[in-house]
Amino acid sequence: MSGRKVTTGITLVVLLIVLGGMAAYGIKHALAPLPGGSSSKKPCSTTEKEVKQFLKRGDVQVSVYNAGTRSGLAGQTLDKIEAAGFVPGNAGNAPGTAQVRRAVVWTTKADDYSAKLVALALGGGTRVEVTKTDLGPGVDVLVGNKFQGLDKKAPQQIRLPKPVETCVEVS
Repeated sequence: MSGRKVTTGITLVVLLIVLGGMAAYGIKHALAPLPGGSSSKKPCSTTEKEVKQFLKRGDVQVSVYNAGTRSGLAGQTLDKIEAAGFVPGNAGNAPGTAQVRRAVVWTTKADDYSAKLVALALGGGTRVEVTKTDLGPGVDVLVGNKFQGLDKKAPQQIRLPKPVETCVEVS
């Protein structure tokens, strides 16, 4: 047998092994359940469970959008919100249809305690509106030209109506 035929044979065998490995990998991942969609998740054990009775500012992410004409208002407000202990999200311009004089909090969930905590930090009279529009990560805050700043006397946390259990990763 010539050297060329041996080399060709070895190359074909190696390529078939690689092809078989790739096929097995592809089939395995194609048949795997989608992330977050599996109902076969086992419940948390008692060592992996965290029970929260309070919602703290550090648990809430806030995105801020400028509904006024003051340049840079969203970014400045987001800096203040971060300094107050909230997790910063995005900053940008509000939709053109938004009519906000001072501040309003938008959320996509009814009875959203994260939104209530943010509204308290923005000062008395700040209303929470449930909307289908989700502008960014976390709770959305729209600020207008009359917005002055955060209420320094606002609570740092609020009590949840009932304890919430969450799973935490244990390493």
